[in-house]
Parts: sequence; structure tokens; C-alpha cells
Amino acid sequence: MTVSLRKPALVQLIGDLVAEELTRLRPAESNEWRRRTWQANDELVPQSKASSDSFHEVVVDSLEWMAIAGRVVQFFNMAESGIEDYLLRKNTLSDWADIVAKAREIASEDITVTTSGSTGEPKACQHSWSNLADEAQFLSDLIKQQSAQVNQVVALVPSHHIYGLLFSVLLPDILDVPVVRGFKAFQKLTSGSLQQEDLVIGFPEALTQAVKLLRHIPSEVTFTTSSGPCPAETVNGLYALGASKVIEIYGSSETAGIGYRLSPNNPFQLFPRWKKDSASKLLDKNAKQPYELPDGLNWHSDETFTVSGRVDNAVSIKGTNVYPSRIEATIESHPGVEAAAVRKKKPDEGEGLKAYVVMKSGCDNLTETSLKQWLSEQLIDIEIPTHVSFGSAIPTNSMGKRRDWTL
Repeated sequence: MTVSLRKPALVQLIGDLVAEELTRLRPAESNEWRRRTWQANDELVPQSKASSDSFHEVVVDSLEWMAIAGRVVQFFNMAESGIEDYLLRKNTLSDWADIVAKAREIASEDITVTTSGSTGEPKACQHSWSNLADEAQFLSDLIKQQSAQVNQVVALVPSHHIYGLLFSVLLPDILDVPVVRGFKAFQKLTSGSLQQEDLVIGFPEALTQAVKLLRHIPSEVTFTTSSGPCPAETVNGLYALGASKVIEIYGSSETAGIGYRLSPNNPFQLFPRWKKDSASKLLDKNAKQPYELPDGLNWHSDETFTVSGRVDNAVSIKGTNVYPSRIEATIESHPGVEAAAVRKKKPDEGEGLKAYVVMKSGCDNLTETSLKQWLSEQLIDIEIPTHVSFGSAIPTNSMGKRRDWTL
């Protein structure tokens, strides 16, 4: 069947792109934008035309408007359509969705996502529409092969990253089912309100939290997880609570989906699009193009593998890849900080990142609270360590290499 981007999906994608760009431009407001539910009559307005009581208005300055429009042009590959400048003349998401739809008719249907989150310099990753549509169809077939029925998609992830695009936009279009998003989706998951034949599009931290909170999962509920390694105890916990299937997806922004598995005891199975080229490379069968893998893989056969760890040292926090080395550098740019170390918390320490900070000589007024406040102007919320320890030197082992520390 033909996979399309209908107007409600375009509105959702544009809204998530607006949220991403405003999160980048206004880090202190990141929670507001990431949690917003976008509607077709939401509109961008300059400060001079803003109303005091309109929930649907998003007040932006001229540079922010141009940045947001530029992000939409990039995502939908509108540059060759000749009508991209209409995004600066119209202001509602409904109008923008119509402009995007027309641009896709005139020129390219390809999609350009960026690497997850607002960490570092986002890398643009262009995907042909045919590849995305084929993968979505494969995912639909995979779910049907597992005898999983779907009446509703519960999406815990934004639509504009590759995982969310495939699973919360294209897949529901093929399955012809509604999508619950945002806070409502999290509420359904954590309050025990899932319904029979729901398909939950999750990520490791959210599903780990669900295992702790839920007492039972209705029959025929299927879960997917991606964006980072999902602990075996989380997957097994979902099955123990009654989940029908838990499909773990391995992939990246550059490649889209690479492999899947239904049990942490099994290796991942390659998606049909891919062929092993070498220990560290995949070959796209369609484009005959090699891709460098972002992780080290242990190959069990030419079509099955397990993941040994990320090459780029990113860690997944709440479904977004963040880079501890960049966060360390940001903390060390504080005038009162001599050195810093950042790591992901261990499971028994809670969620998020932790930091170990050495203050400069003579600095005695830096506190965890004041440092977090300063970081809120530099980083998005998930990049800010949830716990900060202070000491005279970064912890090291007997060989002088940095080591972990206890909270």
C-alpha cells in the first residue's frame, strides 16, 4: 500500500520541529516546548501582535521564526520546491502543513532527520522516502507475523526523530489506527490505563519506569523500544506483567532501523535492507552504499549480531543520545570550575546523569543548586546532571584513568 504523510501527521511533525528549535534557542524553556501538544490552529506570532490570553500563540522574534522555518525546510527537503519562503508569510501550523504538502508534490519527498537531541552539532541524515516507506511496511508485516493486533498506538517519543517518524507516523498510517501522544501517552502507560491491542512506542527509561509502577498489562499489548540499550530485566519484566511482544529495535539516525529482536537472550536480526559488509560496516542493498556502524557489533552470522557498545561514547537519557564529554566541557567553562567528570547513573542510583566537579582555588560559593541554574542556560534539561558531587580531584584508578564514583 502507499504510505503517505496526511495533514494531521504533518502538523505533528512541524510542531515537534518547532519545539526542537525553540528548545535549542531557549534552553531554560525546554520542558515547556517538549511537553506541548501541538494543534493545527497553533500559530507563530511576533511580539508586536501577541495577545495576552491566546494559548495557541507561540511568540517568537524574527530570527527565531527564520530558524524554525529553516529547520522545517531542511526536514522536508523543501529547498528545491521554490515555495519554501511561504513559511515566512503564513503563521499557523495548518498553513505550514499545506505548504509542506505542496512542496512534496512539486519536488522531493525525502526526509532529513538530525542526530538525536540538541547535543553537539546535530548531523543531518537524509533518507529517501521509498526506503522509509519500505521499512514502515516491513515493520507492519513484522508485527502481523507476531500475531499482534493493533487498535491504537501509544507514542512516548517525538515524531521528528527517525524512530518516532517510522513508528509513530508511518506505521500508524499503514495500520490505519489512531495515535496517542505526549503527556496523555505517558499517563496511559504509568497509570495502568493501557488497553488490549495497544502498541506502545517506548524507550528504555520509560519502560523501566513502567515495570516498576505497573501490576498488570492487558492481553495483546505490544511494546517497541529503541534509542538505546534496553536492560534485559526491563524486557523480561514487561513479559512477566503480561506483554504480548517486546520488540527491541537497533538503529541510528543515519541508517534508520538496522535490526530487531524479541528477547534479550537472542541476537538482533538484520532488516531486509541491510547486508553485512565488514565487522564495522553495513551495505545498503538498495543504494549499494556502505555505512560505518555507530557501535561495535559482535556478528553471530551474516544476518545476526549483538551490540557491544557505542563507538561515539554517547549515552541514552530518556530516549535521547547525549554526550558526556560535551557536558563535561560545558561544566568546565564555568568560571569557578577547574575540572569535571560526567557519567550516566548506574541503575541503583536512579535516572539521568551525575557529575563530579573540582572547584578552582579560591572559589567557595559554588553549590549544586547554583551550578544547575547556570547549566540551565547552557544545556537542555536532560543534559543537566541530576546529582553533582564536589571534591578536590576527579576520581581515578590505580592506573590514573578516570573511574566511577558513588553518590
